[in-house]
Amino acid sequence: MNKLSSKHRKLAYVIAIIILLIPVIWLGMPSTGEEGSGGELAQLRVQYELGESTLGDVDPSSASMNFVLLGLRGIATNLLWMDAKDYQERKEWAKLRSTVDSIILLQPHYMKVWDFQGWNLAYNVSAEWDAVEDRYFWVKEGIKFLNEGVARNERFPELDWKIGNLHGQKVGRSDEWKQFRRFYKVDPNTERYDGGPDPEINPERLDNYQVAKQKYLIANEKELKHKQHLQMRMLFRAAPWHAQFDYANAMQREGKFGKERTDAWAQGFKEWTTIFGREEFITPKGAVVLEWTDDDIENLAKRDNVSVADKKHWTDRYQSTANYRFWRTRALSESEQQTIDAHKAIYDGEVSFTEGKFDKAQAELEKGMSLYASVLNKYPSLMAEDLAIEEGLKAVLLWRDIHDLKGIPAPESFPLKPLWIKEQGRVPGLQEDLRRDLGIQ
Repeated sequence: MNKLSSKHRKLAYVIAIIILLIPVIWLGMPSTGEEGSGGELAQLRVQYELGESTLGDVDPSSASMNFVLLGLRGIATNLLWMDAKDYQERKEWAKLRSTVDSIILLQPHYMKVWDFQGWNLAYNVSAEWDAVEDRYFWVKEGIKFLNEGVARNERFPELDWKIGNLHGQKVGRSDEWKQFRRFYKVDPNTERYDGGPDPEINPERLDNYQVAKQKYLIANEKELKHKQHLQMRMLFRAAPWHAQFDYANAMQREGKFGKERTDAWAQGFKEWTTIFGREEFITPKGAVVLEWTDDDIENLAKRDNVSVADKKHWTDRYQSTANYRFWRTRALSESEQQTIDAHKAIYDGEVSFTEGKFDKAQAELEKGMSLYASVLNKYPSLMAEDLAIEEGLKAVLLWRDIHDLKGIPAPESFPLKPLWIKEQGRVPGLQEDLRRDLGIQ
């Protein structure tokens, strides 16, 4: 028989409740937003990115908030996605951006939200504007949007890769690349940015490809801890070194053929062969390295208990997939004076053509075509890459246009004729691109 009185039992219950509340409070104390604040559960939510302190920022008067309060977060998000699509079609950009902001408050850790909307702002929305300055503004908005996504999601290396891709390919390879690359260092809003770049995009005043390389390197560092699901691992990890090649190539596209350009190619060759080329990548027959020696092959074959023939077979396949041998040869060839002279002569020929100096343009193009033919003869593997082929074909196109303008037939024999015949399928598209780039009607 329980000898405790009713009063004593109630007191024991109160004491037990207080004792039980202590770990509950310790575990469940909410975070104040500062690092390390809150209870154990709050800190775990921060660590694993499961908690949100921004939900209250959703417009309290919106229909979406009504669904959120009823626990129908998914429906609210779907409504916002439909609103965003509607605002974009109606070109109501301010409402589009505010709606996207509401979406990310509800789905901050869904990577596709950041991926799609960052791409959407930089490509689709920017294309809706006529002025190049306005297009560049929306490209920046796409980059800034993805930057915010990275700040909220440290476990997605894909987002850092996407940011690098916008800095590199969107700024450096779009139809407006000449203006975009200039705006990247001197923003068109000169009053706001004091004649410099937008610090949210380019705080260190670097070339866009240099910033792209930085972002890709961050992505590679994260990829060591968190798997990415964007592309084959080897291709994902090659991105920083391709950005280095693009940086070197961009300088010669702009007529810069000095030491800085040559050093950039030399750095690309070194990093391609000694860093990327020495990484191990897993194949069905164990690990391979792309820059190998016979000892490497034998040691890896022995370690993985496979034949040397199998190891060589998979190494060759992976080299081909990454186009490794081409880029090694391209970077090596770009440090040679003959290659530099070929690029410079073709570039000078294009400039003279746009200035109406057709005799000088013809002489420079013929010089460049002859030198470039010698480079391709020395390094025939260069003919496997579009960029190398296109430069030679565009030189021939301009050279033929000069003869047409003079009213005389082009000679049957000319340097790069084998390339011209072999790549006839590319000519119409390249001719259209060339006329657009040079402003020819």
